[in-house]
Amino acid sequence: VAPAKDRHGLLRNRRSDPGTGAGVASPGGQRWTEAAASGADGTRILLRECSLQAFVHRRDDPAAAPLQRRYRDRWRGQGQVPRREGPWGKCHDGKVRSVPEGFDVLVAGTECKDFSNLTTTPKGLRGGGRSDITFWATVDLVGLRQPPLVILENVEKCPSAEMEQAFRDIGYDAVHTKLCTSDYLLPQSRGRAYFVFCHREKAQFIDGGDGDAWVDCMDRLGSRSRRPSLPKEKSFAWTDFLISDVDTMYSENKGKKPRGKPLSESLDAKWLEEIRAKEEEEGLVEYDSPGGRPYSDATKGIDALALLPDRAKMRLDVRCKQAQAAGIDPFAVPLLWNPAQQLRFTGAGFDKKDGGAKLIAPCVTPKHEWIVSSRKAPLTGVEALLLQGISLKPYGDKAMKKFNDKQLRDLAGNAMSTTVVAAVFLSCFLNCERVANGYDAKQMTSVDASGGNNNKRTRFSV
Repeated sequence: VAPAKDRHGLLRNRRSDPGTGAGVASPGGQRWTEAAASGADGTRILLRECSLQAFVHRRDDPAAAPLQRRYRDRWRGQGQVPRREGPWGKCHDGKVRSVPEGFDVLVAGTECKDFSNLTTTPKGLRGGGRSDITFWATVDLVGLRQPPLVILENVEKCPSAEMEQAFRDIGYDAVHTKLCTSDYLLPQSRGRAYFVFCHREKAQFIDGGDGDAWVDCMDRLGSRSRRPSLPKEKSFAWTDFLISDVDTMYSENKGKKPRGKPLSESLDAKWLEEIRAKEEEEGLVEYDSPGGRPYSDATKGIDALALLPDRAKMRLDVRCKQAQAAGIDPFAVPLLWNPAQQLRFTGAGFDKKDGGAKLIAPCVTPKHEWIVSSRKAPLTGVEALLLQGISLKPYGDKAMKKFNDKQLRDLAGNAMSTTVVAAVFLSCFLNCERVANGYDAKQMTSVDASGGNNNKRTRFSV
């Protein structure tokens, strides 16, 4: 069983007792339709892998068949809304597309770059950046279509209070929680904020409107609140996802010049100043002394690293010296390093307290090549997707022939972790209910079924 798919199997086991006192799988109930905006393609996969397709279907499927399309048809327009007849809107890539309609749940992951702690030019929710534009475009879409439920994802550092207020202003109750992917069965330290917005006239939280039950259920579905009734799980390490054969993947780099300015032209650069400061702070051998470039010396002629600029190679040298100083041989023990970022933003891949290699990978980011030290080559796009819970195995060679490794890596960095989104969906289905006018609506059987605007309410059954 592929590790990623096994993770979904474990989550299916967790859903049998998420704190409700009974299994959540039951016949009948209503099906909700969903639409996805930027960054939400992973939800397509989790719905299939976690057996949720029986009660959620794509609104743009005329036959309302439960996710019969493979998600390969989403690669062409990654981050775009599905095509529908009706009003048109401009997407973040500048193209004009039709706006979806008639859906119950909108899932969106708006751009996070301007909120990230990795950015050197942070901007607020009205700072004029891409994060500003995509968030308010989502608010406009929600205001136009008024879906009963909205699920939104962004980085932990996003302006959560302002984002919640923006949805309250257009008629939604709001709640959010901050989660880490490593608490949901995948060995990746990916901290994210997840929001749930309930339309005040179409849906509501069953706990009376504040959404505390949703947050509590998320904790129970994750590992932060272990329940004795749940099965014991095998703990995967990020190294369990190293499945690619990289021996010939980078042969096309042979003979090509590295990117960026060489060291000889960067003696006054800030990145070199940072490296010198780190060497002095930790007592490491200086880069211009004998033995000061251990990783660069050991990887000369390695095609996989041939295009890295000198600043990236020198950051790898620092990480290598740090590991050796801690008694770790990075050429025998796989450590994960990100040479694209400044040293202060990334780690050395091992625990400085006990000297052991970290089992949890750092956050997978787009456009960055994470280097596996012992492999002397990057983490591949296929492996990065696995760390997000996305396996390309069901699609054979089609994806590999159509998309290069960089594109797959970027997709992984921009995707939502499928196990986390699965937990968000399950928690929503357990703790949210639709409010519907009409005599055909099924009466809610919970203790609060008699309240609420004299409308009949329906519980989403899973």
